[in-house]
Amino acid sequence: MRRLLTLLAALCALTLGAQDLATSHRAAMEALAGKANPWGIDDPVLFREYIAPLTSLGETPVDWLPVLRPIAQELTVCAKTPLEAAMRLNRDLWKRIGVIYSTKRDKPNQDPLHSMRIGMASCSGLSILLVDACRSVGIPARVVGCRWRNKPGNHTWVEVWSAGEWYPLGAFEDCPPDKLWFLADAAEATDDDPCYAIYAARATPNAAGTVFYGWGVPAERVTDRYARKATPAAEGVRVHIAAERDGARVAVPFTVDGKRYVTPGPLQDLNDYTTLTLPPGTTFTIHMEGRTFTHRAEANAIFVEQL
Repeated sequence: MRRLLTLLAALCALTLGAQDLATSHRAAMEALAGKANPWGIDDPVLFREYIAPLTSLGETPVDWLPVLRPIAQELTVCAKTPLEAAMRLNRDLWKRIGVIYSTKRDKPNQDPLHSMRIGMASCSGLSILLVDACRSVGIPARVVGCRWRNKPGNHTWVEVWSAGEWYPLGAFEDCPPDKLWFLADAAEATDDDPCYAIYAARATPNAAGTVFYGWGVPAERVTDRYARKATPAAEGVRVHIAAERDGARVAVPFTVDGKRYVTPGPLQDLNDYTTLTLPPGTTFTIHMEGRTFTHRAEANAIFVEQL
């Protein structure tokens, strides 16, 4: 199956110029517009911005529709809502197309066919792929992302439109929208500084001319919605834990004060840590594989234990 998909992807990437490809793609997507939409979504703005577009983050335009649509149709056939369909795609798509999370990918904003050819993508490439799979079956979807305000790095994820609302999903993460690991970090974003706002990509510029951080594509700020999703923080400071062996992340059980946790494994996003809330300034000890690591609890501290 993987070899067949790779061959089909290579064939689809040939022949059409960018303008002809965009025209051909939009004509093919028109079948999902208006009352023909399988989810009853007939809003022309949603179609223009979040179903019809060929690209999300300025990736190379390629003809992904004939590759992704048959797979997405099969995986979503019994879904009752766009959100359920998107979650089924996020659970089952990756094994079908042979793509995993990896920072060894060629570039962040890979087009979906490129990701399928090399079998890997980082959070941006995975998000582009999931967005395109959703769009291929008429689900409005968009790429969302930010730079973290209180720890190094950034993250990119997906939003899908269902029942009149945008729902976040982490690409390559089989997790419901309210349990995503990055929600607590996203809640610390701010519109006071555009560098740390949260952006949702769109096809055409909005009235303010907002652009997605780092990519320069049209976008809108959605910071406030994530601040509203934040749950009240437990009293204390948040510290982040991971473990590495021979330079690679490993999933390892550990305990702190008798409570058991597990570090994120190699296929989880590098910005994903096991997060603990502890009294500020206190000393705590991690027990991991017969070893102990002692640290001081300071806000947003990151500890990567070397095994």
